[in-house]
Amino acid sequence: MSGWLLSVAGIVIIGALVEVLLSETSIHKFVRSIYAFFVLFVIAQPLPAFFRDSAAALQTGGGVEINTELLEQINNQTAAAFQKNTENALRSAGFDNIIVTVDTEKGANFRIKAIYINALGLNINIKQDVIKIVCAVCNVSEEVIYYAC
Repeated sequence: MSGWLLSVAGIVIIGALVEVLLSETSIHKFVRSIYAFFVLFVIAQPLPAFFRDSAAALQTGGGVEINTELLEQINNQTAAAFQKNTENALRSAGFDNIIVTVDTEKGANFRIKAIYINALGLNINIKQDVIKIVCAVCNVSEEVIYYAC
């Protein structure tokens, strides 16, 4: 790659020198045409190797591996963010001392398996209000929410 960059820089410098040295004549137009051809050649020189490497990478799978530990860490952080956002939304709605736990499925995709709401010691009449807020914040259906009061 660095050799290619040096070639491009060299051809640009040579072009600038030729431009300064030649006056406006018919030979100047011819030299500029030849120069343009060389510039295109130098710029396009690495393309065949790039396509050959890309085709080989596609055939062999490209050596791409999924980092499952990183995905699990991201999923855990996302679940923690859902928990925090839900608890904050509940607090702003006037429901204090409610603990929310988000349980996710293992795997590459983030998917909420269950949401556990711990509202021990609170009035059972607020259950539907709490569930509606949790459904709105987490964008889940009521079937995945488990409420303990």
